[in-house]
Amino acid sequence: MKVYIDTGVFIDYLSSQAIAGSSLRSTVRRGRTPEKLFEDAENVLKKIASSHTGATSSLTYYEVEEALFRQLTSVATGMANASTIRVLAARSIVPQTITAVRFFSIEVLGLTATTVEAQLNNVELYVRGIRAADALHVASAIDFDADVLISVDEDVLKLDGAIINSSGVPIKFCDTDVALTIL
Repeated sequence: MKVYIDTGVFIDYLSSQAIAGSSLRSTVRRGRTPEKLFEDAENVLKKIASSHTGATSSLTYYEVEEALFRQLTSVATGMANASTIRVLAARSIVPQTITAVRFFSIEVLGLTATTVEAQLNNVELYVRGIRAADALHVASAIDFDADVLISVDEDVLKLDGAIINSSGVPIKFCDTDVALTIL
């Protein structure tokens, strides 16, 4: 099975382990604690590595850094070079993401002009109001010919069955807890 992994899964996985990453997941999502979100993400990544073909977009690297940068904004304010300090701290999560991607044998797909054009030309993404980064992930999953797209984003999860992969088969959109039951 071909499985596309959205950025949020990596955030769930890294938040309890990453340097300065603990603030990335600090609240409950759909009844699961941050600890359970980590456990589900880790188990999904293990299942993908052992029995499936996994991929994510190179956009994931940007998004994990940006998520941590936003979280650090309230921490490093009022000090000299606060922005530089936030960038340095946030950037630390990217090598950790690269390590996780390699450890779980996840293919990293390039973000190309073709990907951007594909998301712009996908009417379903447009009419449902799917924002650019999420639409780029979906377009990448379509091009990857994903059977499953694992995401934590509510708007993306609503696309379940409505988006067709490059083989003409509807993509299953789900969070990690559901993914564990189908992988």
